[in-house]
Amino acid sequence: MKHSLKLALGLTGLCLALAAPMLRAEGDAAPTIERERAMQRYKSCHFTDEMGQYLYQCVKKNDGFGTHWCYDETLETFCPAQAAARKAAESAPEQKPTN
Repeated sequence: MKHSLKLALGLTGLCLALAAPMLRAEGDAAPTIERERAMQRYKSCHFTDEMGQYLYQCVKKNDGFGTHWCYDETLETFCPAQAAARKAAESAPEQKPTN
C-alpha cells in the first residue's frame, strides 16, 4: 500500500512540475501590457477609412496572419500625423477681430 501511495504522489508531483511552466506561459502578462501601452499612446487617434484600407491590405498581404502587428503598424503610420495636425491646429494663434 505504501509503495502505491508513493508512486501516486510521485506521479502527481511530476505532472505538477511539468505543468507549471505551461501555466506560466499562458499567464504571461507582458504582451497584454505592451498592447495596453500602445492603446494609451494612440488613444486620441481616430480610425479613418484610409487607415482601414491600409490595415486590410496588410492583413490580406499576410494571408490573415499578424493582424495585431498590422494594427500596430497602422497606428504607428497614421496617428503621429493626426497628432501633429491636431497640435498645429491647437497652437495656431487665434485671429483677433478687426474693427
